[in-house]
Amino acid sequence: MRKIWRWTQDNAGPITVTLAVLGGFAAIIQFSVVRPMQQGFTAVNQRIDDQIRYIDQRFDDQDRSINQRFDAQDRSINQRFDAQNRSFNQRFDAQDKYINQRFDAQDRRIEDLVRDVSELRKLNDRVIRNETRIDILTEQLQTADAPAP
Repeated sequence: MRKIWRWTQDNAGPITVTLAVLGGFAAIIQFSVVRPMQQGFTAVNQRIDDQIRYIDQRFDDQDRSINQRFDAQDRSINQRFDAQNRSFNQRFDAQDKYINQRFDAQDRRIEDLVRDVSELRKLNDRVIRNETRIDILTEQLQTADAPAP
């Protein structure tokens, strides 16, 4: 151990110079190699971040554009469905009105037939009464025309 200590004391100057040279090389390497590499990495990271922001912005723009197109398509489809729905409703309403008119006409015809049947029954009753009277009168005439026994 003493030998190492003595050797270190004897060679302190060259050791200091060697360490100073190594420190100088380290500083030169730090300033000429490592720092530019760090700056380069920082620049690359910045470019990557810029690219990511640009890509995100493009995706957002595309997303907005696609959403606007979908919204426009959705409005168009809804308008077309609403128009079709109105058209169907108008057609059903027209058919319903037509059917109701036909039922009303049938109801009027049935009422007319009921009235006509009632009148025919009255006429039938009158005819039967008249036929009965005619039969009675015919019998009376036959009895009156017949010689008395």
